[in-house]
Amino acid sequence: MFSFRKKKYIGKTILVGISVFSAEGELLDRFQYFGEIVSIGKDVIRIKTDEGDSRTIPPDFSAIEKAEKGIYTLKSNGRQIENPDFISSWSITKAEKEE
Repeated sequence: MFSFRKKKYIGKTILVGISVFSAEGELLDRFQYFGEIVSIGKDVIRIKTDEGDSRTIPPDFSAIEKAEKGIYTLKSNGRQIENPDFISSWSITKAEKEE
């Protein structure tokens, strides 16, 4: 089944959105990027961004959805992507600081 997933996703375009929260729930940062899924391992999905960077997300396929057709605009820089294959949204909560 894992090889089926690889075939379904590798070479496809994905738009990733990440929100970062403090331990208290305050929004600290929000960013997006898009690119091509280039590999899938047991620990990571590797994405080559449109800017040539390599980024990763966890291989949690429940967090990846088929994207609706249309033009998506990145809020951070206004760049646009037309008809990505998939979208994925992540929330990261920072751990409380130890004193």
